[in-house]
Amino acid sequence: MRNTLLAFSLLLSSLINAAPVNTGHAEASLITNLQNNQQESFYLGVRLNMQDGWHTYWENPGDSGGAFEANWVTDEGIIVENVEWPTPVTIPYPPLMTFGYEGDVIFPFKVFRATAAELSTISLKFSFLICADICIPEEAQVEIDLSTAKPSAMLDEAIKQLPVTFITTKTIASSDAMLIEFQAPHSFSTAYFFPRETDLFSYTPEQDLSQIDERTFQISVPRLASDISSFSGILSLDGRGYQVKETLSVSAISMSLLTALMFALLGGLILNLMPCVFPVISLKVLSFVAMGGDDHTKIRNHALTFVAGVLFTFLLIASILMFLRSSGAIIGWGFQLQSPELVGVLTLIMLGIGLVLLTDINVASRLTSVGSGVQSRNDYSGSFFTGVLAVVVASPCTAPFMGAAIGYALLQPSLATLPIFLALGIGFAGPYLILALKPRWISALPKPGAWMETLKQFFAFPMIATALWLMWVFMLQTSGDTLIQLLVLSLLLAASIWMISTFKSAFRWVGLTLTMIATIQFITHLPLVQTTEEQNISTASWDMASELQLKAQNQAYLINFTAAWCITCQANEKTSLGRERVKEYLASNNIRYIKADWTNRNADITKSLAAYGRSGVPLYIFWKPGMQKSKILPAVLTEDILIQSMQ
Repeated sequence: MRNTLLAFSLLLSSLINAAPVNTGHAEASLITNLQNNQQESFYLGVRLNMQDGWHTYWENPGDSGGAFEANWVTDEGIIVENVEWPTPVTIPYPPLMTFGYEGDVIFPFKVFRATAAELSTISLKFSFLICADICIPEEAQVEIDLSTAKPSAMLDEAIKQLPVTFITTKTIASSDAMLIEFQAPHSFSTAYFFPRETDLFSYTPEQDLSQIDERTFQISVPRLASDISSFSGILSLDGRGYQVKETLSVSAISMSLLTALMFALLGGLILNLMPCVFPVISLKVLSFVAMGGDDHTKIRNHALTFVAGVLFTFLLIASILMFLRSSGAIIGWGFQLQSPELVGVLTLIMLGIGLVLLTDINVASRLTSVGSGVQSRNDYSGSFFTGVLAVVVASPCTAPFMGAAIGYALLQPSLATLPIFLALGIGFAGPYLILALKPRWISALPKPGAWMETLKQFFAFPMIATALWLMWVFMLQTSGDTLIQLLVLSLLLAASIWMISTFKSAFRWVGLTLTMIATIQFITHLPLVQTTEEQNISTASWDMASELQLKAQNQAYLINFTAAWCITCQANEKTSLGRERVKEYLASNNIRYIKADWTNRNADITKSLAAYGRSGVPLYIFWKPGMQKSKILPAVLTEDILIQSMQ
């Protein structure tokens, strides 16, 4: 009898918990999608079923109204996050425009549970403003017993409809509006942008929609503020919501073309000092030393040919970027090293050059002319392809001023984009352009002699070190088994170079021919094991909604946008981000550290980089409560710079 009464009591409690509470003009209840008592995370949903003609409000209510307040009472070990807002609708009350919900709406809240925490009753005091011709504040005291509650299919459907997907946007500021350009993921008939921030936009005027091409549209959102530097919100396409987050940095707001060109010129010049460029540049320096006593005309011609290789490659990369972006692809600076195929080929090239420098092979030969014009007197192809190789290898690095210039360039028409990349190339090739104009300066260098052989062999080791680094990147992009295949190819290449340097007959080319055939087969059938989804899993601490979610929680954060092939990124990891002093500072100040890995292609990371006016890594984003907008930290860090930037 006692057990029967207990069972009846539990059933009655469950019915009470499930029963909606009448607030006056709506019914409120709590629902959950909890499947079992082992789940560490699940959702609670506040269901609000309003009477006909009544509505409540979104987080930004528009010209009038107010968002609801939710006060949760939970046991220790249970954390309820802030609401994940459904896509609102426009509710016009001329001359006012408001944003909110009508009819039956569910507000999902994500819940995290410590492993040891017991599932029991959770209660909520829910206060909200409900309006028709008049507005009335109402409230409900609701609760749910998680130990007996049944999962709600209605809540699961509401979660599926949440605006969690970010849409690719590009914003241009006009005199009276923000022109938001976006790539439509599907056909639609109506569009409306709901701004999350208040006092930035005017809500009453209509938002004009125009079509640029088959997939590209532009919506004009009237603005109130004249100095909008960032904004976020939801773009509704036929009621389907998409997240929008725009940070209009200097590059996207006020930077003129002239300023962008100056930034590109300085950034290209500084790029020569970045560690990823040194191995290839050392070859060019060696070639100038070798020509120290030569005819100045030849020195000028080789320098100009090197410059031509640099400029050609920068313009080629710019053209590829523009073409791919116009076709809807989402890529950024350094995209070429996100291809394991190219990384594998570069590994073999760097290793080959290093081994050639250690031997007595005539590096002026046609086959080894790429980047090797050390002893070449008349073959200018070596100088040209050294320029090409220098830019390809330099692409993982982002020097100061480069990020803003490239970010600006990729938002502009081609007439502005190409000159910026050209300026970047001129800055990068600047020192060698000066040597072309002043070849007599070469005379100040030591005269060629026997010591040149030692210097040549010394410069082999940076090339081999670069090859080893590229092998590591290749392994992260593929797998350990695939790396073994690349190592076998490296062994074949080494044997081929040995045969060329040892034998005098045609037999010496056999090994190299076999190596080339094996390389082509390897690259063609390259087995990749990491996909974008897997990459996202490995960096589960970051996603497109991370910043918005953390801001909503008033949680300070530092986001590290990085990649394995980015030398500057790895240097910053060792010199600052990975140091105990920095870790202690982050912990003591409750700053959440998030790592966004861009080693392989990741469209979400590329979108987020673009939102900050950047097209490559490294990028460091810091925010803490009280800041109006996120702060972009310097690209080159030290412990002191990093800590001071977060104070």
